[in-house]
Amino acid sequence: MVSFGAAASNPRDAETTPQWDIFKLQRKILLIFGVWPADRLVRSWYVKVLIAINLATLAICMVGEFLHGLYAYQEGDLSESIESICPTVARISGFLRMVFYLANEEKIHRVLNNISKTLQDEHPREHTITKQLTTLGQQFTFYLFLMMFFAACLYGVTPFFIMIYNWVQGQRPLVKLLPFKLALPFDSQNLFHFVVTTLFLNYASAPTITSQSGSDALFSGVCLYIYGQFQAIRLEVEALAETVDRNTLKSSVAETHRINLELRRISKRHQAIIDLVSEVRSAFTPNVLLVYTATAIIMCIVCIAMLVVEGIYKLTYLPYAFAELTLLFLYSYSGTIIRDSSEAVQTVAYDFPWYRYDRNTRHLIQMMMIRAQYGSNVDVPFFETSMASFSAIVRTASSYITLMKSFL
Repeated sequence: MVSFGAAASNPRDAETTPQWDIFKLQRKILLIFGVWPADRLVRSWYVKVLIAINLATLAICMVGEFLHGLYAYQEGDLSESIESICPTVARISGFLRMVFYLANEEKIHRVLNNISKTLQDEHPREHTITKQLTTLGQQFTFYLFLMMFFAACLYGVTPFFIMIYNWVQGQRPLVKLLPFKLALPFDSQNLFHFVVTTLFLNYASAPTITSQSGSDALFSGVCLYIYGQFQAIRLEVEALAETVDRNTLKSSVAETHRINLELRRISKRHQAIIDLVSEVRSAFTPNVLLVYTATAIIMCIVCIAMLVVEGIYKLTYLPYAFAELTLLFLYSYSGTIIRDSSEAVQTVAYDFPWYRYDRNTRHLIQMMMIRAQYGSNVDVPFFETSMASFSAIVRTASSYITLMKSFL
């Protein structure tokens, strides 16, 4: 089975936990690896050791599995090579995610702090939307983690099912099978070496899945929150428009003053959200770029592995494939909803009866329209975070699979 090492929380961090309720599940998953931006300046030495152990574990598995796949390929065993390399790409992706995460931890911390401060000044309407989207974000996180956990469990228990079957069939001596195939400097058929290696490889599943599901779910949760803020802005402008006295062609001085004050507040909030989107893009660009670059290759290798492996091992790749597809979908969906909700602000601002008011009030509406017109997005170099990119990458992966099948 997969074993997980939980990081002990720092007392100071425990006091501030309630402010992270919006990301509580993402936080728990990331703390299994040992990282959370709020701990950055007060992180205990044993948590730092845990992070180092997890990174070293991923690095050791990456090297061992890659060498095993390379040796198998040199011997002409393509099936063995693909089966070995398949988890390697996930470990490389997870390792790089955490390296990028730690390198940009200060920026991510700043993003989360800005969200925390904004939550304290929420309008009741914003609170309702945030609560709904927080629930959705937690559900996304749970199901993503569940799929990865299930895939890791299958990797862990499948060798034991096969060994039990072989034992019943009379295989003597019993050939011991490891959860993952990697090159070792010792004989894995030795009982002590087998037990230690099995425990190590099952533990290695923990940093592998938490490094991906935790960081990616956090990005998705942040994007859902921003989407909710844009929705709240749209609803506020609509609600303000409903208070306008439409029985007169021109507003009174008192009404103009009231509308102007409300629009200033909304415009200031709108600009703050746009600035937050820019901070999110800066903080998460390496991870977004990594996901869009690597997912097509990972999907290709996983699907090819499903074609070439035999027996019960095929089952281990189904949740793996779905998990990777879900990761790509979350990134694409997150970018799409931010872009669409930002553009929706432009529409509602245009529909506002701005022509009834003085130049200063009209200027506020025009500024909101201009800011929304340019759109807010979390695009990265070479890739647009959108459902169109999701579709394009899936098609690319399908083309890779077709090409590789011709070599099998």
